[in-house]
Amino acid sequence: MNLLWTVPVVAAAVGTGLAAARARALEDATVDLAIELRRLAELRHRLAGVTAGLRETRERAAELSRRHPVSAPAP
Repeated sequence: MNLLWTVPVVAAAVGTGLAAARARALEDATVDLAIELRRLAELRHRLAGVTAGLRETRERAAELSRRHPVSAPAP
């Protein structure tokens, strides 16, 4: 019996195994990326709240400065 026909079969099996291993690693990386994107979306909402608070504080400080201007100290 000639074993030459087994070479392509073994090569295909090894190639399939390598492709499956890479696909698994890619799947794991994709899941990790999806989790990170969800966290970033949550942070975006929190950051929007902080930004709004800072804007409001700046507006109040500007209004306070207009109402109560700081005079230069007497010499």
